[in-house]
Amino acid sequence: MRFEITAYDDTGNPCPPDVVDLATVREQLARAAAGGRRLHIRPHHPRPGQRPAAREERPRP
Repeated sequence: MRFEITAYDDTGNPCPPDVVDLATVREQLARAAAGGRRLHIRPHHPRPGQRPAAREERPRP
C-alpha cells in the first residue's frame, strides 16, 4: 500500500505531498514526532488508468 504524506512548514503552509511506502511513512512519522512537525497522512489511491503500485509482502505469522 502507498500513502500520501503532506508536511507543513513552520508557518503552517503545506509542502507538496509525497507518495511513499509504509517503511518511509514510519521513518517520516518518527522524525516528525521527534521534531514537533505536523504531517497529514492518507492512503494513496491511483487515478483511473494508472497502474497500481506493487503490493507489499507481509511476513506470515
